[in-house]
Amino acid sequence: MKKLFLVILSITILASIGCSSIDVAISKKVNITKKMKKIAVFPFAIKGASWGDEFSDSITHQFFKSGKVEVVEREAIQKIIKEQKLSMTGLVDENKAVAIGKLLGADVIIMGRGSYLHYKKLFRDRVPNLIDTFSLKGINVETGCLIFTVRKEPGKAWDWRYRMKYCCSMGIIWNSDDILVESSRYDDISKQIVSRILEAIAEIEKEKQL
Repeated sequence: MKKLFLVILSITILASIGCSSIDVAISKKVNITKKMKKIAVFPFAIKGASWGDEFSDSITHQFFKSGKVEVVEREAIQKIIKEQKLSMTGLVDENKAVAIGKLLGADVIIMGRGSYLHYKKLFRDRVPNLIDTFSLKGINVETGCLIFTVRKEPGKAWDWRYRMKYCCSMGIIWNSDDILVESSRYDDISKQIVSRILEAIAEIEKEKQL
C-alpha cells in the first residue's frame, strides 16, 4: 500500500511539472493591451511544407477563441496581398507587411517562419503537420517596432498534459515519440503559442498594478 502511494505521488509530481519548448518575450516598454486590440496574422513560411497559411489560420483561430483581441479575416489579408502583387508563401517584406497592416486597420501584424518536422512512424506514412522549429514576431503597425517574439525550439513540449499521459501509461501506451508527435502538431503549437503570449501579457499587466 505504501509503495502504491509513493508511485501515485511520483506520477502526480511529474505530471504537475510544466516544461515547454516555446519561449515568449514581451516588450515592457509598450502598453500592449492598448496597442494590440486588432491583429492581422500573415501566412507563415514553413520550410519543407506547403501549409504555412493553415498554420497561421490556426494561430488566428486561437486568438479569436480567446476573446481578448479582434482579428482580421484571412480573406481580407489575401485580397490585399494579391492586390499588392506579393507572395502568398509567407515571405512578405516586413515594411510592406506593416503597410498592409495599416490598410487592414490592424494595430499589430504577426509574422512567422519555421521548419517542418520530418517524422515517420514504423510501417506508416510520414506524419503530417508537424513543426520542428518556429519563430514568430508581433510588430506594432504604428511604430514598426517589435512588441513580442516567440521561439519554438526543437523537441517535445513536456507540459502537464503530456506528462500526465506519459506517466499514467508508464511510457507504454504513450512513449516519448508519441509525445513528440502530439506536441509538435501545428494545431497544438498554436494553442501553446497563443496561451503563452496571453499569459505573459497578463503577467506584465499584473506587475504594473502592484
